Amino acid sequence: MRVVICWDQAAPAEMVRDAVVVARALMERGHSVGFIAGDPTTLVESAGSWIPNEVQEAPIRRVLPHVAMKAPVYDFVDLMAVAGFDDKATLVVLASHWDRQLRALESDAIIGLYTPVLWLMAPAHAPTFALGAGWMLPPVAGRSFPRLSVDSTLLTDEATMLANANAALLQHGQRPLAGLSEILERCTSILYGVPAFDPYLAFRRTLSAGLLGEEPTPMVPPAKQRLAMFLDVYCPNIEQIVHAVACVNDIPVDICVSGATTGMRRYLKQQDHVTVWSDYASLLAEAANASAFVHHGVQDVAQRAISLGRPQLIIPWTHEQEAFHATVQWMGFTWIKHPTVSLEEMAGTFSAILKDLSVTVAAQHHARELASTNLPNALPSILERIEAAART
Repeated sequence: MRVVICWDQAAPAEMVRDAVVVARALMERGHSVGFIAGDPTTLVESAGSWIPNEVQEAPIRRVLPHVAMKAPVYDFVDLMAVAGFDDKATLVVLASHWDRQLRALESDAIIGLYTPVLWLMAPAHAPTFALGAGWMLPPVAGRSFPRLSVDSTLLTDEATMLANANAALLQHGQRPLAGLSEILERCTSILYGVPAFDPYLAFRRTLSAGLLGEEPTPMVPPAKQRLAMFLDVYCPNIEQIVHAVACVNDIPVDICVSGATTGMRRYLKQQDHVTVWSDYASLLAEAANASAFVHHGVQDVAQRAISLGRPQLIIPWTHEQEAFHATVQWMGFTWIKHPTVSLEEMAGTFSAILKDLSVTVAAQHHARELASTNLPNALPSILERIEAAART
């Protein structure tokens, strides 16, 4: 069986890492896997040298410059707008490129993550799966998707986006949509992840298939304090955050900075208390040795932390990450610190969270609660559903 896994440039890094988990599992079962990636270098960074199959670059909308007046993306409908649905000419071009790539690859099954234009075009080519966790895979609400903020204003009205989508479909001889929700209804949606992390939970009619790649395994924190840090070089003020890491020289730190420059890695390696890891997956595998996690508010790291029962310091810099913290802050196992705080405050926070017994107690409590729900590892069921669809 040949499977193509797709995402565009808007997909967060944790979605790329989840795609790698699914791809590895498919290949271990003897299937061929190809990729259409918004940023192929991010895929290679996440997966390493094991990728033996074709990697193509996904058609993407031109990236906006770093300006202050960017459109605010509050939920999935806004994501659709900025992905190209707000402009007919743009969407028609993107849809044509996706259609051409999918036709050339001749796959038995297609997986899309966080990619509404792909979900629009792929069902005409092969059984299509929409995979996602929480914010990344919205539920259907009538002919559209629920809004997460009642005070927000749509970037583009839904009637315009629907007309643009139908214009793209018409060009390729496909039937029109009756509503925006059909973009997902024509696919097989598979929701995974921790239910408590899902901002759409109140709107769901389907439950999470489980945790991706693991089962909840609460573990007592290590006797000796240690921090595990999962950071991203694109985070604003990242260099000052790295300097703050160097200042906490009385606490051992395991750190992975995705996309880090050579100079940044060299600087961190010069710190006697710091161990630098080349990729997230390797550090996550050893995360039970950490007393607390530091990350930006990403699903895969947060899942591992809550599965073990570890407190988390969130340093958010995207709307999704802010939304994640807003969703979980009532649970009491997180601290939040924005990346723009001073070096001294950031370094002090790294030390202080280890002294706060309440967040550790809360993390252990929620880990036990999660384990008691018997959430399975979702990966086997995802693979079985993909294989079954490809056989029909």
